[in-house]
Order: sequence, then C-alpha cells, then structure tokens
Amino acid sequence: MPQPSSNSISAEKFLNIVLEEAVRDRASDVHIEPLAGMLRVRFRIDGYLQERYQRPLEEYDALVMRVKAISDLDIASRLPQDGHFEFSVELTDEQKEAGPVDADEITTFSNQTPSRLTNALSSLFGGDAQSDANSSQPRPENAKKNTSGLEMPAKNKERIRPAGMYILNVRVSLFPTVYGEAVVFRLLNRGDMLIPLSALGMMKEDLAAVRQLISRSYGMILTTGPSGSGKTTTLYAILQELKDKKKNIVTLEDPVEFYFGDIRQTQIRPEQGLTYAVGMKSILRQDPDVLMIGEIRDQETAEYAMRASLIGRIVGSTVHSNTAIGTIARLIDMGVERSLVAYALSGVISQRLVRHVCNACVEPYAPDPQLLELLGISGADSQRFHKGKGCAACDGTGYSGRTGIYAVMRVDDELRSLIVEHAPMKTLQDYMERMGGTSTLRQRAAEKVLAGETTAEEAVLVV
Repeated sequence: MPQPSSNSISAEKFLNIVLEEAVRDRASDVHIEPLAGMLRVRFRIDGYLQERYQRPLEEYDALVMRVKAISDLDIASRLPQDGHFEFSVELTDEQKEAGPVDADEITTFSNQTPSRLTNALSSLFGGDAQSDANSSQPRPENAKKNTSGLEMPAKNKERIRPAGMYILNVRVSLFPTVYGEAVVFRLLNRGDMLIPLSALGMMKEDLAAVRQLISRSYGMILTTGPSGSGKTTTLYAILQELKDKKKNIVTLEDPVEFYFGDIRQTQIRPEQGLTYAVGMKSILRQDPDVLMIGEIRDQETAEYAMRASLIGRIVGSTVHSNTAIGTIARLIDMGVERSLVAYALSGVISQRLVRHVCNACVEPYAPDPQLLELLGISGADSQRFHKGKGCAACDGTGYSGRTGIYAVMRVDDELRSLIVEHAPMKTLQDYMERMGGTSTLRQRAAEKVLAGETTAEEAVLVV
C-alpha cells in the first residue's frame, strides 16, 4: 500500500496526492474515514472499495478542516454537511489525441466562483496561483485571474475548459461517526457521464426499443435500478439523442452532474423551497418539448410529470426499484392513480453495471456450474468463458471499467388494461414473460458472460 514518504506531510499536500491518484485510477468516490487507531483512505473503483492509504489519526483534524474550507462548509459544525469544489485536471494522452474541443464539448459552470482548491492544486496540475489561495484580500471585480490554466471572465465568472485541461466537479459529504467526521468525495467526471446511447452496452434490440420510445412526441420513460447503476448516465445519453435546435429541453436535477451548456438545467434546492414538486408546478410555463427530472420521489412529483407527458411532452426520470414491473408497483405505492400510470408510461429501462474483463490479461476459464445454472446457461462451450488473470493494468483485480446490462419494457395496450383493472403484479410479470418481447436482466447478464465481456461471478452478484 503506497504511503506519502514524509511523516510531516501537510493536510493540503496529502489531499492533493489523494485526489491526483483518484483521478488517475478512475475512482468514482474517495472515502476518508477516521477509525479507532488510524485514518483510512479508500477509493471506489468499478463499484468496489479499495484501501489506498493509512495515516496517523493525529492528521485527521487538519485534513477535515482543509476539506471544510475548500468546500465552503461550516468549520465549527459537527452535523452532516454537503458541499462541493472544483479543480482542473490535465487531459490524458488519449484525450489529447481526440482532437480540439468542439461546441458540444464545452463545459461551462455558471454563477460559481472558483474554489480555493483550484489554487491549492496548482502545484499538482499546473498554474501559478498558490499565493492567491491563502489571500483574504478580495480581487477587483474586473480582474481576470488565471487559475491552473483557467481564464475567468470578469462579468459572469463562467469557466470554459481550455485546451489540454478539463474541470472536475467534486461533491463533498461529511457525516459524524463515533471517531470523527467521515468524508466522502464523489468525483463527477464528464467523460464518465456523457456517453452516447449506442456506447452504453445495450443489446441491439434494446437500443432499438429505446430509440423507438424517444422517437414519439410524448410519453414518460423511466430508468430504474439501485444507486450507482448508471441511471443518470442513461438519461444524459437520451438527452444527447434528443438534442435539437428545434426542441426546448429543460431539466430538474439534484445535483446537476454535468453542464451541457446548450440546454436549460435547474439545480433543485430544497433548503430554499425549490423541490422537484415545486419545479414541476411551473416548468410547463417554460414551453418545454423534453423534460428530464432527476428522480421521482413522491406522489406529487410523479403526477405532475405524468400529466406533462400526457399533454405532449417527452419526460424522462429515474425511480428506485429492482425490476421494470417493480417500477409500476413503486408508482402505485406512492399513491399515483393506476390510470395515470397506465397511459402516461411509455417504457421502463431496468439496468445494472458489471465490471468488464481486463483486456490486458484475459484468459479462458471454467466457471462454477452452479453459477451458470443461476444465469440460465447450459450446454455452452467452456472456451466461451473468460476472466482476467490480474495484472498491473487492472491492479490485480482482473477487471477494468464497467459495462451496462439493460432490459427494456415497453408498455402496450394489453399491459395498460391489466394495470387499470388492478391486476396483481405477478399477473403483469407473467404477461410480459408470455409475450416474450422483453428480456430480463438475468438473460442480458448471461449474454454478457457468453460474449466474454464479464464473468459469471460478477453477473450473479449484480442481477
């Protein structure tokens, strides 16, 4: 396990080292945890936590104070807090080879002043603004400050990614434990968020089904799955397909995880009274063609969204449930009228993420027959199964990156009738299986295993 060489390393430098390594290793989250006898740092990579650093517990106070300062949080508070900061990251060689940034690649952060960590990280990512990070003197309003290679327009303080750099947004969560406040960083990387619909990992028939759903002029499309299954990424991919100068696209998000720059996006602020339900009450006055709502959480939001779809809008959102049919049950449990669910809902995309076999160390293997039985695989040639042996490229895990497993359910007239007639969920499930037009997540996972994209062990864990 790597450790900083100096025992007297400052909190600022240690935080820089941790963030640099997290970006390099494609971590989605960083956990900084005070334990009984040490301070532990773990990275979540491809969905799993990996321990990276252990530091003396004496360094905890200075590190948490540093995190609170750069995130504009209350330093004295010991209650749960949420914040964010941003910093500039140098593009990899592969990203640089992709060519210059075009209009669709511009990431703009409006009405956000630069975080102090942008300067604190200047020694790590380039730039000459370290002294400004510790300065309490306000800058002149018309001054243009270059921080880590970023030019700050004086009037609107918008930042546009310069050549060779991109801006990473970090969400911060602090939560009190018996040993101190645990810190979790969520690294919002636009390269991970903005993926074309065709590159998500959908099977051809599922991709065709989704495109058919969004080709209509109205209707609600829901994505469902557990937390961290890529639901927002799927919605963003759908928005990319729908982006058109003839369409007005409006979003309500909590938080806004990627700034498109050329569509209307709204950050939900419950503490100020701007909830999903409040936003939905007036959003139709903005004359939208397409609405994207970050999450359906309650009856009021669900009903406003569904009524919007019935009057000629495409509405996309997420719901937490385990299956496509379970999404219908979840909406009904919220108190939404069955008739509204039946006629507003066009389709449900159920999804999971599985780790992809590392291409650098892939080799044939024979999975446990019981795992194959759970996936419904029988009589397959053992040479069709592959796993990663473990190498430096995948840090010995045998996996590198993740791919999606999707099952798309289209709501037809017969299913609508069953919903309105109060048919049990088991009857709805039996109907979908009898029709044979909707594959289950388990079937899709089995196809990924047979294609050598993931292992039977990984597929069984996920579905």
